[in-house]
Amino acid sequence: MDTLEQYRQLIRNILIEHTKTPFSTGDIQFETVFDSEQDRYLVMILGREPAYDFSPTVTRRVHGCLIHVDIIDGKIWIQRDGTEDGVAAELVNAGVPKNQIVLGFRSEELRQDSEFAIA
Repeated sequence: MDTLEQYRQLIRNILIEHTKTPFSTGDIQFETVFDSEQDRYLVMILGREPAYDFSPTVTRRVHGCLIHVDIIDGKIWIQRDGTEDGVAAELVNAGVPKNQIVLGFRSEELRQDSEFAIA
């Protein structure tokens, strides 16, 4: 298996694991969105949660992106990371060199001061 395919499989495995952690409140589901042709990988959050500021019985819609990862020019770009521990740390623990991971949610100026790739 080449490096690109290893990255794809690793990202899919990490994102799937994040869907197994139940949300603490409400009726919230996690969904993965994998586009292997464009190398885009997402975990979406959707469902309903209590809206206690209105009433104990009222709920509000929840819909958003928890994690967004792209593979661009052979590097793993983390575009959005709403996890506590960080997807970058999971990738490093799985053996991906830091110079192959771009923290895309940070500005290029801030990336220069990180241990990870700038671009």
